[in-house]
Amino acid sequence: MKRKDVYKLIDGERNYQDSRWNPRTTTSDGIHSVEEWLVYIEDYVDEAKHIVSRNPKQYADQKGMENIRKIAAMAICAMEQHETLPRKINKHLPKR
Repeated sequence: MKRKDVYKLIDGERNYQDSRWNPRTTTSDGIHSVEEWLVYIEDYVDEAKHIVSRNPKQYADQKGMENIRKIAAMAICAMEQHETLPRKINKHLPKR
C-alpha cells in the first residue's frame, strides 16, 4: 500500500473521530491529556493483540489492521492537541 493511500485511511479515521468526539457529543470536547492518549492507544493495542492471538489469520489480520488505523489516527490527534517537536537529526549517524 502506498503512503498516500495510508494517509487517506488515517484522514478518514480522523474525520470519523472528530464526528464522534466533539463539543456536541462529550463534555471533554474530544480534548485529552498526553497521558489519556497513551492509555487509549495502549487499550487499542491490547485489544488488537487479543484479537490476533485468538482468531484465524484471515480474520485476525483484518481486525488487527483496523485497530492499527485507529491507533494511527489517535496518535495524530494527540499530536494535533499537544505540541510535538520535530525529530532532531543526529549528524553522527551514518546515512542510509
